[in-house]
Amino acid sequence: MTETPERVIAADESLSTLQKVLLTTDGTVTQLLEIYTKEKISVQKLDHALIQGAPASLGVSATEPVLSRRILLRGATRPYMYAHSWLVPSRMPQGMQEAILKTDTPIGQLWKAARLETYREIIDFRHGEDAEVAALFGVDGPFLSRTYLIHSGGAPMGLIVEKFPANYFGKVHHPSDRS
Repeated sequence: MTETPERVIAADESLSTLQKVLLTTDGTVTQLLEIYTKEKISVQKLDHALIQGAPASLGVSATEPVLSRRILLRGATRPYMYAHSWLVPSRMPQGMQEAILKTDTPIGQLWKAARLETYREIIDFRHGEDAEVAALFGVDGPFLSRTYLIHSGGAPMGLIVEKFPANYFGKVHHPSDRS
């Protein structure tokens, strides 16, 4: 049987149950973070721009507009999750296209509001360093990350990479711990 990212994550004894849930969920990460942290989670947009071309896994032409969006999911006093998304607006309902460009609403909440049927396909899982993301969190690495495709209507609508410090949500550490 092929080792899927989900199987690798599930078998990794170094990960806490919550870390495994965050890395494999097909639900909204924002909602899971709110439940666990007991905080309102908001989106801090770092940058977003329409670009041409995208990662090959999205299967778009070199000239098709793609939204590149980098965000932090933040609680009251600190970030909990970093995400870089490449989204294909032409594969989204019109109202969602407008909202993704003009609001700070988390992507998962926009899909839910649009009642959009989606499927998440995890294509990668990593445990490693990322100096740029570490600077955003104000912590040293390493980081846990997952990369997944969002499919809707039989085509990939987006590619998302999510990262969080490996010492967040651990077996011993609660996110309110600074260690």
